[in-house]
Amino acid sequence: MVDERDIQQIMEKQLEAIDLTLEEMINASFEHESIHVFRERIRQFRALMFFYMDKVRSSDYHMIDTVTKKYFNMTSPIREIDEFERGYAAFMHPETFEKLNLIKKPQLERMKTEFEETNGFRFQQMKVHLKPIQSISKTEPCFSNRQCELMRLFLENESNGFFEENFIHTKRILAKKLRYVHNILMSETATLDLVNKELEAFQEIAKQLHDVCINLRIVGQYQLDDQALITKLVHDHMAFTALAESQYQKTCDSMEYFLNRMAVK
Repeated sequence: MVDERDIQQIMEKQLEAIDLTLEEMINASFEHESIHVFRERIRQFRALMFFYMDKVRSSDYHMIDTVTKKYFNMTSPIREIDEFERGYAAFMHPETFEKLNLIKKPQLERMKTEFEETNGFRFQQMKVHLKPIQSISKTEPCFSNRQCELMRLFLENESNGFFEENFIHTKRILAKKLRYVHNILMSETATLDLVNKELEAFQEIAKQLHDVCINLRIVGQYQLDDQALITKLVHDHMAFTALAESQYQKTCDSMEYFLNRMAVK
């Protein structure tokens, strides 16, 4: 059985894991992969907080939400350009690549300064106070009403769908949250295997599509006059949009099947 003490321990371990990756990132001089691992650890913790939003003291939730967003904002600019270069270097004119590296240098220095100004803050300094959680079996397929609520939120569609960046981002982040929660809290729940498989596939293509949206924004923001690169980005945006729409429907189908099975029991 799992109750608030179990969840409290899980969250404390998550905070400890974030601090470990924070130390590793600093020691690695903010190398690309170390930033990625640090951000993923924060995402896992935020997924748990989001899942138990109604069980976390409001002041704690808002404080942690603010702090984690701050660290995301500190690492996002350098991370976005790194991802752009890694994904599209082969299609960039040498002048474009050089310009991006020049843009990155002050951003990297700014990020290092921002981390120095945190005065050694560590995430374990934050405390999460939970309201009593009704004990429930860890093997219960539908772990809580909250899980089903988030699945139904994922199923909600809009007319413009994947033609809007905000929609892409929202669905992708929700898919990641569900996948993290399933992995942390329900890793032994076999009835979620199909949903997890489709969520993983959706998250992968949605990331590619969202990255292209970010890359196009970078092209505009820094006035990168590279027609071959722009042509490739526009082509990928169209292709990834079609793939994301198709995979989104497959993921929705798997969730509806899961929810229908739970309704029968």
